[in-house]
Amino acid sequence: MKALREQLSPCMVVIGLDLPQPGDAGISFIEGGEFSPEDKLGFANKHASLDPLLGLPEGTLVSLDDVIPREKLIETDFYQTFMKPLRHSQIMGFDVHRKGKMALYLRIIRHEGEPDFSIEERATVELLIPLFHELAHWMEHNQRHTREHSLYEQAFSTLAVGTVILDDELKIVFANQVADQLLEDNKDITVHSSKLRLARQHENQNLQKVLQSLLTDDGHAVPQVIPVQRASESSPLFITAHRLSLQDQLESKHHIALYMTDPELRQIDQTQLVMQAFSLTKQEARLVIALANGGTLEDFSLETGVSKNTARSHLYSSFRKVGVTQQSALVSHVIRAIYGL
Repeated sequence: MKALREQLSPCMVVIGLDLPQPGDAGISFIEGGEFSPEDKLGFANKHASLDPLLGLPEGTLVSLDDVIPREKLIETDFYQTFMKPLRHSQIMGFDVHRKGKMALYLRIIRHEGEPDFSIEERATVELLIPLFHELAHWMEHNQRHTREHSLYEQAFSTLAVGTVILDDELKIVFANQVADQLLEDNKDITVHSSKLRLARQHENQNLQKVLQSLLTDDGHAVPQVIPVQRASESSPLFITAHRLSLQDQLESKHHIALYMTDPELRQIDQTQLVMQAFSLTKQEARLVIALANGGTLEDFSLETGVSKNTARSHLYSSFRKVGVTQQSALVSHVIRAIYGL
């Protein structure tokens, strides 16, 4: 924005994500003027609906002079109540849409006594339109992945799955709360210089070999599971390494996701998640979870107080909803889908 203002000086540059409207100041960034949030909301409430440049054709540069002659402009309420007090005389800009909705807008403003926008300056601004389209695409992509990341983070945390993301140098760039807890509670896996290290040499060598192979394999990198033995009598910690795909060429190098699971860390009820994932009833979901944890129909019947015939009915109903015909397939399918392993 600063460079654009210098290129078209003298002027004020406004880039916005949402157009202001009564009760909503929108989202805008201004270079060349000082406006408080109260000022922006005041514009939204009093002047936004009067703006002659409201609702421009998508991707088309338009100025006030293109819309209304200046002698007519000075008679409008927009000029008298907004432009004149601020000594604004010229405004031009364009809107960029994504999927039929406003994504970005640019406005360039000059004050009274300043030269008119030249043909060359208009041509310079028009060069920005394709760049704003690319920026709008990137923003939509980034927002989508941010939302997806938030959903995955909530799901994995609820399921007690630690998630760690490594960059192309195998350094940790993200770890969720469950991963932080697992790393704190388990001395057999540590972090040195932002890199994971396993306490046992042969296990650490295996981990590093797997990670390097995932980064360098030009073919289809298959996720790999690495068991981590612990000093205590407890069961192993499991790390599943998975190479993340490049997204729309926004990333030039692969990252690796590590999913860390502790069989003993299952403190949160997973029933609701299984119900939502497979449209199961509460009892069906509880049965599937019990079977996934190594239980039997008889165990479930005793623990819940339902008859074996009822438990068997829940099982067959779960088969139908999940799309399998055997108990082993049911358990395997649910575990893969929910845990992503």
